[in-house]
Amino acid sequence: MIRRLVTLTIVLAGLTGFAAAAEFETSDTCGKCHQDIYRMWRKSAHAEATEDPIFYATLEDVRGKDSGRRAKICLECHAPMAVIAGDFDLKLSSSREGVPCEFCHGLVEVTMTDDGPKHRLDIGNIKRGTIAEADSPAHGVAYSELHKDSRLCAPCHEYVSEDGVSILSTYSEWKSSSSAERGVTCQNCHMEITEAQVVDPKVVRKSEAHVNLHEMPGGHSVQQLLKALDIKVRTDRKGDALDVRVTVSNDGAGHSVPTGMPGRRIILSVDVNAGRGVTHEEQRVYGKSFKDAKGKQIDHVGDYFGTGVLLQADTRIGPDEIRNEDFRFEVPEGSSAYLTVRLHYEHAPQGDGEEVERVTFFTDRKLLRRGKSG
Repeated sequence: MIRRLVTLTIVLAGLTGFAAAAEFETSDTCGKCHQDIYRMWRKSAHAEATEDPIFYATLEDVRGKDSGRRAKICLECHAPMAVIAGDFDLKLSSSREGVPCEFCHGLVEVTMTDDGPKHRLDIGNIKRGTIAEADSPAHGVAYSELHKDSRLCAPCHEYVSEDGVSILSTYSEWKSSSSAERGVTCQNCHMEITEAQVVDPKVVRKSEAHVNLHEMPGGHSVQQLLKALDIKVRTDRKGDALDVRVTVSNDGAGHSVPTGMPGRRIILSVDVNAGRGVTHEEQRVYGKSFKDAKGKQIDHVGDYFGTGVLLQADTRIGPDEIRNEDFRFEVPEGSSAYLTVRLHYEHAPQGDGEEVERVTFFTDRKLLRRGKSG
């Protein structure tokens, strides 16, 4: 079990304490030369980490709780430059741009300790990445094996509470999967190589035209969900009974589906319409839920980081897991029926309110003729 406490060890190269924090370069500056990469990053959840109104609402809600401990937990991952600068009110531009270029390319090491994964950064003129023998007229460049390693992602995608309860477990899910055994990293799936210019040719003409995808699609991506899950549907008719087996296999993700913060769910819905008013619908829900110290189910994202939080249920589909879901519906013998199987992704960070995001990413609809199985 991996526990994350304060994760940032910082070396501010050329800067003096927090007073020099305003000198941090923003990603807009990087984008002047690295235009293709910047455009991809702007579409990412990293870039939007502090722009989400739910994040701001949650941050304001938790600021006065636990002597500011919860607010700091939020900021460590959503606005790490703010934590480095001590700018907890997000007054600086570099604090408000989410997870920026300066942070990721200033990472020097991530150490896996008993207290959790810890970042070490050297924020200065040298930028680190995966291109060997790179050079730049604007800043120093260093090749980094860390930026190819899943450890890079661990401190913000893993959290165990002070009570020892695993709230966010994406890294440890991957660590125990066959993907980790095969050497398939987070970057292999979420930062695939794509055709783009590392540097704008107007600045420096380079022969390379391939970079890692900096959009970093994740749990909200329909494409990623379709790559993660394989679905098969079989039916069998016996008299007035229609038996449906839906096999859901997580053979494409190196972690549970869904992963990330609680409040994310995959919903399997099976609908049968046999006409003449004969309709049926059943669901299976895959997710992770928690309860607070009073036994009440937690629905708001900020409350997951309180004390006394306990796991209530975890029905997610683990890496490499095959789940067979069986249903039986009453359908008059000799009649035809329409069967519709859907998978929905649902994100409800504030409970079942107006902010719920729901996307249907798989649909299989078939006509079951009289007496036939398939």
